[in-house]
Amino acid sequence: ESSALTDQQGFVDTGDIVELRGDRYYFLGRKTGVINVGGLKVHPEEVEALLNRHPAVRMSCVRSRRSSITGSLVVADVVLNEESAPAAGRVTELKQDILKVCRETLPRHKVPTVLNFVPSLAVSESGKIARQNA
Repeated sequence: ESSALTDQQGFVDTGDIVELRGDRYYFLGRKTGVINVGGLKVHPEEVEALLNRHPAVRMSCVRSRRSSITGSLVVADVVLNEESAPAAGRVTELKQDILKVCRETLPRHKVPTVLNFVPSLAVSESGKIARQNA
């Protein structure tokens, strides 16, 4: 019996992009979520994973913003841990610290050009970040 979801070999196209490294597959992101920065691909999940490792960050959502020069820019909305909320005068300092980690780890086109501290992010019923383009 054939399902409309499966291809001729019986596989389902979930839209997930994976990469084989050694004998393991690693999830890179979803086809619908790729950000095109001047012809270079950015998987939001890769940038989010790095942002989320910062001790001040509780969760993040990386998205694109239109740019007349590069097509798209990488924007990160970040929810801080309650204990990490900076004093008013230290917001810029914390943003610079988080972006410094990105610059040291990621290729230049993947580093967020805008970093917003937000109080919360929309989450779907399944507990995943609700993405506008997914």
